[in-house]
Amino acid sequence: MHPAVVRSLLSAALILSAPAMAEGPVTALQSGEPLAGIQAVALGPTPAAAARMRPLRFLLTFDDGPDAGPDGSTPLILRQLADNPIAPGIKAIFFVQTAHPRRGGGPAGRAQMHETCAAGHLLAVHSGVEEGHVSHTRLGPTELEASLRAGEADIAAQCRHVAQLVRPPNWAYNDETEGVYQRLGLGMLMADANARDGKIYGWHISLRRRSHMVSELERVRDAIGTRRLRPVNGVVPVVVTFHDTNDYTASHMTEYLQILVDAARENGLPLADPPFYTDTRAAERAALVRAKAGVYARESWP
Repeated sequence: MHPAVVRSLLSAALILSAPAMAEGPVTALQSGEPLAGIQAVALGPTPAAAARMRPLRFLLTFDDGPDAGPDGSTPLILRQLADNPIAPGIKAIFFVQTAHPRRGGGPAGRAQMHETCAAGHLLAVHSGVEEGHVSHTRLGPTELEASLRAGEADIAAQCRHVAQLVRPPNWAYNDETEGVYQRLGLGMLMADANARDGKIYGWHISLRRRSHMVSELERVRDAIGTRRLRPVNGVVPVVVTFHDTNDYTASHMTEYLQILVDAARENGLPLADPPFYTDTRAAERAALVRAKAGVYARESWP
């Protein structure tokens, strides 16, 4: 046999055998001139490696609401979390703007906060100032502390329980804001995957929502493979962020649930049963553990 043909066959054999020898994500090898023009392909974990992975469970979070009223996005999302074909009774964490007049600061918003926690969901502070979505880094320590205390009081007035969590608006934080969170006993919860539905400037539709989530969960797969994300009570909580002020997200929430499940499978990630948190206490515990660890699949936000 011609030597060049032998080299090509040996190189191809190396590519085919590489995933079987690896424990985590692998990349097809490029070797020698016979393979010129062949691109490296990212491959998922091998069946053996996937079997050793702890299953993941999605921890859904929603920012910027509530969006109340008969046609509000928040109640539409709540209905789909309660009744869907993937995991009925999903429980989520809502990071709310408690004082903004169009969110939690008005009668409709306060009523919506009450209905949200009455349905078994968790509420935590996103913003506690009337101006609403103001970065915590723009507030002095005293003003920030006062706003967070006021936000917790606003939630407590509608709910029996306030989750000891915080998510900074615009994902903006620094050592000073983290110091305030710590003094108040609040865990800063960021995200592993982000639907990127928070920027609403007349265009609410996400045409790449499926491919985007597949890409987001590639990061999650890598983080689990390198043990950056650790299990909590036997499953790996994966924090996913949506915005309940986005009407497109609200009207397509059930589809998003299916997309998350499909994207996990496309990345070779084992799913827990159920694949979403349906127990409020378990969801809160997972969130607190993740916030304390402060390690995520993403390293920058949004």
